[in-house]
Amino acid sequence: MKIKLAELFPSCAIVVTADQAMWTTPLCDEEEKLIETAVQKRQQEFRAGRHAAHQALDQLSAPWQPLLRDEKRQPLWPTGFVGSISHCRGECVAVCAKAAELASLGIDVEPLEPLPKGVDQYIHTADDHATMQADNTLPERLIFSAKESLYKCFYPLIGEHMGFQSVSLNIDAENMSFDFIPSATSTIPFPAELKFHGRFMTSESHLYTGCYLTGS
Repeated sequence: MKIKLAELFPSCAIVVTADQAMWTTPLCDEEEKLIETAVQKRQQEFRAGRHAAHQALDQLSAPWQPLLRDEKRQPLWPTGFVGSISHCRGECVAVCAKAAELASLGIDVEPLEPLPKGVDQYIHTADDHATMQADNTLPERLIFSAKESLYKCFYPLIGEHMGFQSVSLNIDAENMSFDFIPSATSTIPFPAELKFHGRFMTSESHLYTGCYLTGS
């Protein structure tokens, strides 16, 4: 089943899926230094993500620079650009856009299979559980993946940890989209001036979620 990941985002965003060579091709010296003590699996994931991100940025005519990371291990994007990277077993995707067009974005990829037994109790709120129970056609990792991409989208703006129970999701299965509602106890300063957009899609083997923020 061929899917178009670009449809997770508006046309101003560039989505790149890492090809096989990207997992093993060395990066520049500055980026390689970040993974010199990592195990091989982590090195391959890092290389795939950085190569895919570089390709996306190149398509946006961004000035080339090493994609390093800050003290919280978040990618440092070129000034004027935003991006997000995700990987799981054998799959890696990156998305980038100009900051003048999207305030932030997030992407996540997961295997199309259930979470390990018992994990959902730490991910799903009561409302999330009811949503999943009401529609057995929804991918079993949808809540987890959507919250992962949501966190990646908001973190660069708020710089604050967001637990999985901080929000509940509204899922529109027909349009394959989602929104969120902060929990009653959440104190996270979600920027009210920005509009949230979330979408999801599946291939034969993977679930993909993407979200982005625009001016309201």
